[in-house]
Amino acid sequence: MSLMISMLNKHGLLTFLLLCGLTSMSSYAESEAPSPSAYVELKPDFVVNHLGDDSRLKYIKTSISIRTDVNSKELIENNMPLIRDALVMFLSSRTTEQVVGAIAREKTREEAAIAVNDALQKETNLAPVKDILFASFVTQ
Repeated sequence: MSLMISMLNKHGLLTFLLLCGLTSMSSYAESEAPSPSAYVELKPDFVVNHLGDDSRLKYIKTSISIRTDVNSKELIENNMPLIRDALVMFLSSRTTEQVVGAIAREKTREEAAIAVNDALQKETNLAPVKDILFASFVTQ
């Protein structure tokens, strides 16, 4: 009989601990839920010169949107001149090798987000850009 009570106590303790763990995981998951994304389309499209491999000027024409969270959308919109300048300077510094091909464009996209966040960090102490998205990207 005492063995049975001991097993019930252990089972009850295990159940209690399991329920406590699930409750704390649930509240943690709720408090850590990311805020919804917001997208800011940058208009007009970007057309910038960049240096080709043969020292001739080439150009990039691209349509860009920024993915941020809903709470940072206004910050992005209010700092549009700074963001556009950062993107023009970044894109014009690219070489042909850095903008041709899917892998190169993906790296350009990632590095563009860093460039914009760096500019915003200096101005606002925030880095709200989650992604830079290219709707179109043409080089010539």
